Amino acid sequence: MQTVTHYCAASHGATLYYEVTGQGTPLVLLHGNGEDSSYFKHQMPVFSKRYQVIAMDTRAHGRSTRGDAPLDFYLFADDVVAVLEDLGIQKAHILGFSDGGNTALHAALKYPDR
Repeated sequence: MQTVTHYCAASHGATLYYEVTGQGTPLVLLHGNGEDSSYFKHQMPVFSKRYQVIAMDTRAHGRSTRGDAPLDFYLFADDVVAVLEDLGIQKAHILGFSDGGNTALHAALKYPDR
């Protein structure tokens, strides 16, 4: 498994860290509060056999910066789309747990076409 590391300038002054591995339909992995993308280190090799896996650190977590906007799930949804835009991806599956699940739901509500 070859993992490519990226940084993406996001809206509202944050820099988001994310990793990409695998090929196929894009799958974004979103961790819970207080975690970071390394939470998925055991899932990424399995998922990357079928998907292009994108594991990102939510802003103010891990290697992502906080930025200057108040934190909320709609802002986190914007960040997911900023990463997709950075990669040139129009649509993706999103898998999240805990706060990552809330972010996934908000992304689906705000960006149903993505």
